[in-house]
Amino acid sequence: MILYSCQDMGFRFGADTILEHINLSINEKDRIGIIGDNGAGKTTFIKILLGEYAPTEGSLFQYGKITSDAGYLPQNAGLDSELDVYDEFLSSYSDLIRLETAIAELEETLKHCTEQQAPALSEKLNAMYDHFVKQDGLTYKSRAESILRGLGFEKAMWSLPVGVLSGGQKTRLALGKIILRQPKLLILDEPTNHLDTESLSWLEEEIKTYPGTLLIISHDRCFLDAATDKTLLIENGSAYLYHAPYSKYTELRNHDKAYLERCYKQQQQQIAKIEAFIEKQRQWNRERNIIAAESRLKQLEKMTILEKPSEADQTPPIHFEIETLGGKEVLDVCGLSYAYPERELFRALSFQVRRGEKVFLEGPNGCGKSTLLKILTGKLSPSAGSFRIGANIRFSYYAQDLSELDGKRTVFDEVYEHANRGRPAVSLISPGKIRSALAAFGFRGEDVFKPIESLSGGEKSRVAILKISYDRSSLLFLDEPTNHLDIKTREVLENALSVFEGTLIAVSHDRYFKQKLATRLIHIPDYCGDRLQAPTDAPDRSAGDAYRKQKEERARLRKMEARKEQLEKECEEICRKLDNIERELADPKNASDYEGLERIYDEKLSLERKMEDILTELDAFQLT
Repeated sequence: MILYSCQDMGFRFGADTILEHINLSINEKDRIGIIGDNGAGKTTFIKILLGEYAPTEGSLFQYGKITSDAGYLPQNAGLDSELDVYDEFLSSYSDLIRLETAIAELEETLKHCTEQQAPALSEKLNAMYDHFVKQDGLTYKSRAESILRGLGFEKAMWSLPVGVLSGGQKTRLALGKIILRQPKLLILDEPTNHLDTESLSWLEEEIKTYPGTLLIISHDRCFLDAATDKTLLIENGSAYLYHAPYSKYTELRNHDKAYLERCYKQQQQQIAKIEAFIEKQRQWNRERNIIAAESRLKQLEKMTILEKPSEADQTPPIHFEIETLGGKEVLDVCGLSYAYPERELFRALSFQVRRGEKVFLEGPNGCGKSTLLKILTGKLSPSAGSFRIGANIRFSYYAQDLSELDGKRTVFDEVYEHANRGRPAVSLISPGKIRSALAAFGFRGEDVFKPIESLSGGEKSRVAILKISYDRSSLLFLDEPTNHLDIKTREVLENALSVFEGTLIAVSHDRYFKQKLATRLIHIPDYCGDRLQAPTDAPDRSAGDAYRKQKEERARLRKMEARKEQLEKECEEICRKLDNIERELADPKNASDYEGLERIYDEKLSLERKMEDILTELDAFQLT
């Protein structure tokens, strides 16, 4: 059954077009992951479905009363309540709780009623109890407690006032309340934010068995694969629905892009040939030439011109250049401990990291992963133990809270001054190059003069990553670098780090990011009170094999780059020859030399075919 039908639907906000020409249907039991760049219009689309916004163009048809039974979790949703955690959580069942209270009161009344009153009261009690059972009255408390535990709320926290919870805990509580209610339509905006590994695994299993219609906005690609079977891409105001989860969608999308780009280029080449033919015939200006030109002009006018494929997802790459790799022994941690007055985070932590490894620190939220990075980068002092960074190793640090950014400075000043810090005058990076790099990262025109403090989380993250790319460091400490980033920017960062020849030590909840890059995992034990878990290393996951594969991949990429440069040179040479041929064809001296013209045309066709082959091969490079 169709729940929503969008027919040429659009939405404008003032002079800005957010969505346009949306044509799609959402059906009962659909499980759709919604993706797109930050600011693409994903949340706007959801708010139109929920009736918070009305389309400014086209129409949206809603079948039945699905919106009245919708559960919506906005991004970073919180709760403002004076209740404790348990009572606030059960407030989703306020009607059932009132019924339960009424049943208890009626049972008490029955104990003291007369014989004449008893039959009627018993009948009423039975009816109330039957309704209570049908509404899951016998199981709602156990289910609520299971959800609370699944989302990381242990029983000791249930009596806490909601007001003392952190923002992330309030969001988790709001998420749990919606899941507990089991609405027919469940809409979640970035539900995996603030979840640790255990809570995320629990949510995935819960969502897999959810019986209703599911719409999820998320940048968590593993979660999308686990929870959805369709993908809705919102890009440049348009919406494209693919009948596949995220990982399969990428294959379909790349195939579509390649096909559209190929069709567009072929048509542009055809148009160029027709226009060149028309121009030549008009230059010759004979009657038969004019007739031929008019015929081709009509052919051109009847042609349905294809739109140029979107270049929105062709995000420029970034490069982490290295001044010097340094020694093979990059980091030696020996007996490192850290404790607050009231709690120990970790004790006697020891491990070594060698050049080229990509190490990810793992453990529950609050076990000290970010604290360890701060110690290793000199931001904090350990309670005990020591560490040593190898000889000639320059490192950079990406802070999860983006504290390395100066909120009062402009985007341009922050990047320009950082990029040129310590550089000799002869090798300073020009303002123009910095402006170009900022433009590639989405900061164009006057945007570069915005103060850092006015930027969104995603914009601040892009500034911080761009700063690090100018450091020429051989060791990168990255603390949750994909937070706030859309999928496209995450993939750009992944690609840059996959060919980075230095060493990476990172903390990340992004499993897709971790699976693509990690050559080694280090588990930081969790300490609670007097309970001690000995520090353990997670399985190496064939670090040596992974490192060799990375070297092979870098060699393959260098070979591809060399071939690409060769093709581009051949392309330039063919263009030069074609220009010469055009001049020969335009030369009036050759107008009567029909044999010569035929030879020139044959050469031109041969060069054009060769050019087409080169362009096809270059296209393949764009897709790898």
